[in-house]
Amino acid sequence: MNKFSVKLLDNRTVLNEILTGHWLISHSGLLQLGHFFKTVTQNNASESKETDRSESLLSFYDDNYNRIAPRSVSEIPEGSIAQINCVGPMMKYGNWWMLGANEVIAQLDFVNNLQNVAAIVIYIDGPGGAVSAISPFIDFAKRKKKPVVAICDASLSLHRWIPDAIADVQMADNDISARFGSIGVVSSWMDATKYYEEMGVKVHEVYPEESSHKNEIWRAIQEDEEKGKQMLRDMHLSPMAQKFQAAVKTAHPNLLEEEGVLTGRTFGAEEAVRLNMINRVGSMKEAMQVAKALAEAYNLTRNN
Repeated sequence: MNKFSVKLLDNRTVLNEILTGHWLISHSGLLQLGHFFKTVTQNNASESKETDRSESLLSFYDDNYNRIAPRSVSEIPEGSIAQINCVGPMMKYGNWWMLGANEVIAQLDFVNNLQNVAAIVIYIDGPGGAVSAISPFIDFAKRKKKPVVAICDASLSLHRWIPDAIADVQMADNDISARFGSIGVVSSWMDATKYYEEMGVKVHEVYPEESSHKNEIWRAIQEDEEKGKQMLRDMHLSPMAQKFQAAVKTAHPNLLEEEGVLTGRTFGAEEAVRLNMINRVGSMKEAMQVAKALAEAYNLTRNN
């Protein structure tokens, strides 16, 4: 069967996203970036390489919810369900250290266009990731042809926005470890000024009058840290947080907007159901059953 081979990006691209990007990520996920940063900086590989991660991302189940291993598209039986994994911190582009939105979207587009696939179940378990990773999912929602059921363990930050963007039904796969929320945005960076000063290195920057707003936030932080941080909040972080909140409210019109729901708190599965943040708690098989029922409803709507 035709599989997607994704070109994983080199460490320069990863470092750029880690050091300069904005993040939809939980605090625990943010701490994980330290590990990724250390791994990236210690890795000597600089050339892009080809790999195939589709085996770990995509699987198929027949009409009786039995996993199958088709060798070609023609061997996928009618009424099958495609199951896609979206696990771990995510960036926009796949690399050796993190899953990429481009990899997941490639699988979603693949099964979205397979005639014998009736519905899609996406398993989500992640602390969030780069802000840039959400747009591909929003774009996919515009061309979605089949019902999508999201079943989640950790559905935090970016991984909270993803099911809100593409799923018809959202479920928790357990009522013990499953967590939902962390609806918010964070910007994090490292100031290495003192480190370089101790090495005797002084960095100079010169801007012409025609570039008076170039890097204005970072320049303001150097001159007046609190003023610069407020500029960052007003110009970048707050507008993004508002878009995130609007997306959540659109996906959940009956959401109970209690304290913390839209401002970064996390909730267990049962509390998330009560708040109308998700639909129910269930198993993978139950998620497939829901997906199958939605597919039948989709077909009735199209036929009428």
